[in-house]
Amino acid sequence: MGNAVSGTLDAVCIAATAGAPMSSRSGVEAIVGRGLLGDRYESGIGTFSGRFEVTAGARHVSIIDAMAIAECNARLVANLGACDLRRNLVIRGLDLDALHGAVIAIGDVRLRLTGGCPPCGYLSRLLGVDARLGLRHIGGARASIIEGGWLTVGALVHVLASQGR
Repeated sequence: MGNAVSGTLDAVCIAATAGAPMSSRSGVEAIVGRGLLGDRYESGIGTFSGRFEVTAGARHVSIIDAMAIAECNARLVANLGACDLRRNLVIRGLDLDALHGAVIAIGDVRLRLTGGCPPCGYLSRLLGVDARLGLRHIGGARASIIEGGWLTVGALVHVLASQGR
């Protein structure tokens, strides 16, 4: 795959505690072995912290494609924003489903896509809409941080290595 530009980082969202509203940031520090500084999963207090993890670090970061947000809104006839869907990073122009196991770079940060991020009943309850219907097969991906640094909105995204599906 080389270092071809695959997309851009459109949004960064974090929540300090489980269930708290996600807030948009212009940037955030990604910490190896922990997550995004100030996010509930970095602190180990996210709703699903320590549960359902098959791969170590699988909940460091959640990522969704901007087009998936638009598709979710169309399916639900809604106007949900990037942070409403409780994913940490919104990337434009990256086919997350085709990149399971890939290593991507966002600026100096390196992430390994560890698996899907399907919508759950918990998200539906928080939003008051059927997020499972809205995000069916387009819920995004989870990633572990393998090289930390600063993530900044507008940064270019590169696919460094792809294992594909």
